[in-house]
Amino acid sequence: MLPDLISPAADFEQQLGACVNTMSQDDAIDQPLVFERSKGTLHMRHIAMDELVETDIDRYEMVVLDGGSNSGGAWKHVFFPRQRKHYFVYEA
Repeated sequence: MLPDLISPAADFEQQLGACVNTMSQDDAIDQPLVFERSKGTLHMRHIAMDELVETDIDRYEMVVLDGGSNSGGAWKHVFFPRQRKHYFVYEA
């Protein structure tokens, strides 16, 4: 079995940065969503990309980056900040 070449935390940060960069491109279509818990209830809201970048991401339970481009590509990248886990889904 091969050892991990990159730690889960470093992979998380790298993938999050790549998504933010991709969603900042001129032809990008994006909708960043955050899920945060308040008084035991989970709330979802849209967040501006600038606000997401400037905020401590660990305050969110989940971040969904719903992205795509004008050329037709579409994808979702789901991040779980506290666990440093993420999942990517490309919509063909």
